[in-house]
Amino acid sequence: MNWKLILSLSGFGVLMGVLSVLGFTQGVEGWLWLALGIFCAGWMGTKLAERRFLHGFLTGLIGGAVAPVIQAVFFSTYVANNPEFMDAVGQLPPGISPRLIAVVAIPVGGLLSGVVLGLLTMLAGKFLYRPS
Repeated sequence: MNWKLILSLSGFGVLMGVLSVLGFTQGVEGWLWLALGIFCAGWMGTKLAERRFLHGFLTGLIGGAVAPVIQAVFFSTYVANNPEFMDAVGQLPPGISPRLIAVVAIPVGGLLSGVVLGLLTMLAGKFLYRPS
């Protein structure tokens, strides 16, 4: 396992978490995640000969979980800079906390990101990996 590669690329989750808390990702967050996923999958696909899915999965799991952790920790700032979030959670039944939604997003976001990035990394490796 190349932990240096996994941890360095999952650092994009920190970047996305901070950018979203500050409100810079409004309306484009999904596209930014997609672009980062393609970049990371391509990078890992060129570097890894084996265990591509596992590397991509762990990178996506960590990066996809870190962003919502940052959003939950800085929840009041996140809500102030992302009014559409409160509009969306305003539809929830009474008694369900918006902060709970942010906390639930941690494992869900991490697992979803991990599976998608794992699959993208496997695909990228098939096309981009060239043994030295």
